[in-house]
Amino acid sequence: MAAPDNVLKVLMPLDLFLAFLAASALLFAKPGPAMSVIVANSIGQGVRGGLVTVAGNVIGFVLLISLVALGLAWIADAMKTWFDWIRLGGAAFLLYLGVTRLWFAGRAGLSGPQPTGRLFRDGFLVAVANPEVILFLAAFLPPFVDPSRPAAPQLSILGVTFVAVSAIFGALLAILAAQARNFLAGERLVWLDRVSGGLLVIAALWLAWPR
Repeated sequence: MAAPDNVLKVLMPLDLFLAFLAASALLFAKPGPAMSVIVANSIGQGVRGGLVTVAGNVIGFVLLISLVALGLAWIADAMKTWFDWIRLGGAAFLLYLGVTRLWFAGRAGLSGPQPTGRLFRDGFLVAVANPEVILFLAAFLPPFVDPSRPAAPQLSILGVTFVAVSAIFGALLAILAAQARNFLAGERLVWLDRVSGGLLVIAALWLAWPR
């Protein structure tokens, strides 16, 4: 039976895979709307809230990568006229989350655990709120595909890797943010909520800013 690394070498060059792995890690290490939502829900609802949000975010990425891998990125290209409306809708959603966090600063836990579906929705919507991500992925994935080998297996490996990296980074972020809340209390906890709410507002402005 062939070793996993040998199978990988047959399906795609190892150097391309490692380059993609590094590029994906750098991409997810960069602050953005998804990171802000994960941090906010982790602070407000603990590790459970953060990990459920990460799960929703990951499923959103799975959907977007599937569209790209199936060659359906042209759908997003054909719907460019709708991009601004979808993007602004996502920005409004993030703004709502941020303002709510600021309003209830320090008191998020008093209302009890949020429904799992709502936390999952937060993560999913922030992943798909910006349709330009589809076009970004359509441009990001092909350079790491060796044209001399079948494209489908390579795209599958890249897609699984991208999702795995997003899940790992998201889970670590959720755990760290939740732990920060456990060590804080009183006025400092209020400020932590204010910071997370501010991050959501900034993320909303970033998403709404004209490209």
